[in-house]
Amino acid sequence: MAAVVRVRDLRKRYRRQDPWAVDGVTFELEPGQAFGLLGPNGAGKTSVVKMIGGLLRPDGGDISVFGSPPGEPRARAQLGFSPEDPDFPKFLRASEVLDYFASLLGLDEADRRRRIPETLAFAGLEGERRQIRQFSKGMKQRLGIAQAILGRPKLLILDEPTADLDPLGRRDVRALIESLKQSGVAVLLNSHLLSEVERVCDDVAIMAKGRVLREGTMREVVPEGSTLEDVFVRLVEVSQPQRDHMPSFITEKEPRS
Repeated sequence: MAAVVRVRDLRKRYRRQDPWAVDGVTFELEPGQAFGLLGPNGAGKTSVVKMIGGLLRPDGGDISVFGSPPGEPRARAQLGFSPEDPDFPKFLRASEVLDYFASLLGLDEADRRRRIPETLAFAGLEGERRQIRQFSKGMKQRLGIAQAILGRPKLLILDEPTADLDPLGRRDVRALIESLKQSGVAVLLNSHLLSEVERVCDDVAIMAKGRVLREGTMREVVPEGSTLEDVFVRLVEVSQPQRDHMPSFITEKEPRS
């Protein structure tokens, strides 16, 4: 089975004098597989996601998406991407945003009439008449996921998709990922919510300081009796010194009057 995404020795840094933001990352993503990309802030996860999506140029290594370089029309046509902080024109309504993306996708009128209401319903935005300027962060996040799935992608990239969602919203995203996997869609998930990743991902890579510390199936990465959070903390603690403990003034006793 041909890999949907193949990443080999990927490297990126933003200034010549800086350390590598992404340093030798290698992994593959297969059809029907959910792959979790994990790491603390600054680990390089979002840089990897942007390079796969063709939004950022690598400084070394190789990426192929459906056998083509990222950003090529063949790759773009099969990819859906929901960024961490979706940004849409503030004067538009949710249905107008999806209609705009439908036009970019080349959907005909019949497809628009069917897909847009169904996608809005999935996102919990059906009947929503307010402009984007009045949306909460969670509503914008749901609209970002809605536009990402509108074109029925074969690769869906979700960058922190559940960060601002309530428990019901997170449940719906999990159900979406499971449904897409069963349809053969590959899902690349970048998230800080380790419990969510553990529930939906088949494989994970844990990153810190631009490098992959451990990569494999969930069973390979998480020993029996442990959790993904336990493994994550142990690995990342080795690469990053523990922060100072509680400030002393917090535990100081008030002087008696």
